Amino acid sequence: MLTDALKRLARHSAVYAVGPALQKLVALALLPFVTLTIGGAAQYGVVEMGGVTLAIAAQVLGVNLLHGMTRFFAEERDEARRAAVVSTTLWILFGTTGLAALAAFAFPEQASELLVGTRRETQAAVIVFGILCAQTVGQVGLRWLQAAQRSGAYVAITTAKTAVEVGLKIALLLAGLGSVGVLLSVLGGELLVALGLTTAIALRLGLRFDRAVAKRIALYSLPLVGSGLFMFALHQADRWFVQRLHGEAAVGVYGIGHKLGAMGNTVLLEAFGLIWFPFVFALAAEEEARLVLRKVATYAALGFSFVTLGLALFAREVVGLLAPDFAGAADVLPIVAFGYLFWAVFQVVHTTFYLRMRTGHVAWLVGGAALFNVCLNAVLVPAHGGLGAAWAGVVTFAALALAGWIAAERLWPVGFEARRIAAPILVAAVLAASARFLPADLGSVGSAAVKCALLCALPVVLLWGGFLEQAEKDKIKRALAGWRRAR
Repeated sequence: MLTDALKRLARHSAVYAVGPALQKLVALALLPFVTLTIGGAAQYGVVEMGGVTLAIAAQVLGVNLLHGMTRFFAEERDEARRAAVVSTTLWILFGTTGLAALAAFAFPEQASELLVGTRRETQAAVIVFGILCAQTVGQVGLRWLQAAQRSGAYVAITTAKTAVEVGLKIALLLAGLGSVGVLLSVLGGELLVALGLTTAIALRLGLRFDRAVAKRIALYSLPLVGSGLFMFALHQADRWFVQRLHGEAAVGVYGIGHKLGAMGNTVLLEAFGLIWFPFVFALAAEEEARLVLRKVATYAALGFSFVTLGLALFAREVVGLLAPDFAGAADVLPIVAFGYLFWAVFQVVHTTFYLRMRTGHVAWLVGGAALFNVCLNAVLVPAHGGLGAAWAGVVTFAALALAGWIAAERLWPVGFEARRIAAPILVAAVLAASARFLPADLGSVGSAAVKCALLCALPVVLLWGGFLEQAEKDKIKRALAGWRRAR
């Protein structure tokens, strides 16, 4: 039963990964072009602050209602009730974000102050709030596809969105529009998704607004509004500190390092998250849910440790290839990568709170972590800039993962495998740290060879240390035997 459940989870995650993975890979491939044509680090900093503004505005305006929509869509068995859950969520979020977009259009100077602290980026600010509305409305449709496990449609739509954004980005940057061009390309892709999926919802489900459903979703999601704002502080407040204390150019360099360091999160964890909650909510037996949680936490720690180690070891090569004019980003990248390794662990263990309908626990945990993170940024960023922000993040995420683990086990004991979760993280950290002592005269080829050896050492050390259980060894042996017979 566990094997079948994990296979279904892996299959759907793999399918959902296609769209986000393609989008991220294309974005990485375009990064050298973007950094050369956008007009400098300050212009890239405006784009980064656009992301910050989107993050906080979405939380304030109710994007966490999507969690309630996913939850109650899975619970309902009547198709009419499911349709009401989706359409009601659509109406609420279109209303809140649509009003915000209209306000930005009416008061562009004030919107610019929210974006970068000055009134000189009015065009960018208006576009950002347009993106907010289109993106949020589109997310309702995408969540509907996820909840209905229509992964093929999801991949097709997100792939089309990527194609539109890429084409617009290239054309508008070549036209010399800088940060405004980048933001307009995002708006074009989000509008495509929003209009297409809203039309599909209207035709298939209708556009009925149900007050009872709205109240139910709001009550479930209300505690998540606070936790969503705290999430902003965790993931985006660092840019605000760097921008306000060191300027747009500094936040541009930090943003590149953060983007590259978070690649494992944006490609793998986001794809996993698209199916994880609908999947785990659908598990009927509590013991099965416990077993799935336990094993997924272990395997997630192992997989993300490998990815994180790779990013940390090859940080300078990655930055040199993708953003050569932003060399300082290489110092930030490894620290950010390890921060998101701890974030991945937290994402799995805190699922307990959603399963037990204790979403308020998430708000308390993330709220404490956010306050801790803001304090660390206030202390470290003035003197150390982006590097201080990166260290603030990794310390915060490690503390959050530990606190979430303890609180989750107290609420609903799952029996997370502490030794098997900690082992790959610790080994990866030691191997990454050892790379800093490589001789400078190795040359590029020699350095790459040693780093590859260090990366391969992670699974070797874990196997030698007894990481695998006997049942897992037996499954691997059977799989290898089947593969040999197939050849």
